[in-house]
Amino acid sequence: MRIADFVITAAVVAGLSGSAMAQTPSTSQTAPAPAAQANTNNYNNNNYSENDHWVASAFVGTNFGTGFSSDNLLGIDTSNTNTSFNFGGQVAYLWGGYVGVEGLAEFSPSFELTNILFENKPDVNTYMANGIVAGHWGEDNRFMPYASGGIGAVQMHSKIFVLDTINPDLTIGTLTQTGSRFGWDLGAGVMGFAGKWGFRGDVRYYRATTDNNVNLVDLGTGDVFTQGVLSGFRFWKANAGVAYRW
Repeated sequence: MRIADFVITAAVVAGLSGSAMAQTPSTSQTAPAPAAQANTNNYNNNNYSENDHWVASAFVGTNFGTGFSSDNLLGIDTSNTNTSFNFGGQVAYLWGGYVGVEGLAEFSPSFELTNILFENKPDVNTYMANGIVAGHWGEDNRFMPYASGGIGAVQMHSKIFVLDTINPDLTIGTLTQTGSRFGWDLGAGVMGFAGKWGFRGDVRYYRATTDNNVNLVDLGTGDVFTQGVLSGFRFWKANAGVAYRW
């Protein structure tokens, strides 16, 4: 009888233990993966005000306010107030988004100048290497006011009449001349962006150096005439166009 009681008791204990083990939750389940880390690209949210970057633009505009030094020797009409068309391009690199260097090239076919020796209106082109300083304001720093200035060349390309040295009232043909002078520029404007694309607009002053050591008796050779015309040459430009930054 005692043996039977022992067997029954052992069976009950074994059954209770198996039931408890079945109810114990597993601890080997995999923990949920952490959320993916957000993209930390430096240029998110147009954050160009804190990063080195490039800016390039193409533009069109007008020349105005043309003038010359008071002692220009070639009979240029210094009261000319006519405007003329120009176009050009700019590339700049900004360190930290605030200060940098800029290359600027502008072309003005048929520049409004008056002189009896011009067969037609000359081309006036400028090539400048500038320093540039920029600021940032507005939502996402989308507006960038700036000022820039530097040095370079002012170039003139023109076809002129060649006068008879015996009878200056007669012309004996035409001659194409291309001359350039050292010059400088100074301007200010603003660029605005929606992402990488935007607009650019500025007003800029140009001035060529003055040198009146010109041989007026020999205008028909070399680039003497264009060199003389460019002496003390100054003018303004107003431009607007598209811009891109990266």
